[in-house]
Amino acid sequence: MPLHEPSPYEVLGIPLTAGVREINLSVGKALKAGRYSRQQIQDAAALLRNPDRRLEVDLQQPLPPEPVDQAAELLAPALAEPLLVVERPGLPPAPALLALHRAEAAADFAEPAPGGADPEPPVPARYAADLSVLPQIEVPQ
Repeated sequence: MPLHEPSPYEVLGIPLTAGVREINLSVGKALKAGRYSRQQIQDAAALLRNPDRRLEVDLQQPLPPEPVDQAAELLAPALAEPLLVVERPGLPPAPALLALHRAEAAADFAEPAPGGADPEPPVPARYAADLSVLPQIEVPQ
């Protein structure tokens, strides 16, 4: 059944939960209403009486939305606590923060003077490796 055609439920004017008895009663009412041709009404009734074809039509139909009156009550447990808790450590004290000035950075990464024998630029003293970067080692006695 193409999507642009009316559904058999619309043709017969019955709900999705209608049984065979309701389908049979709705045929006469639909014929009297005259909105659809006799052939359309008969085809709709035959389709809904066949369980396999009716299931096929039902699967193609979108379900009507159900009213939710207590939406806030249903969502209350989920909204009671935050969904994602991010713990942020406090900032370190101001003296522990390193301030890097533009002049220092420019001096650290300046091109070496021409004619120097070193192909590698020297490492600034404050970035040189020392024992502070090594982990504590326990020396056995």
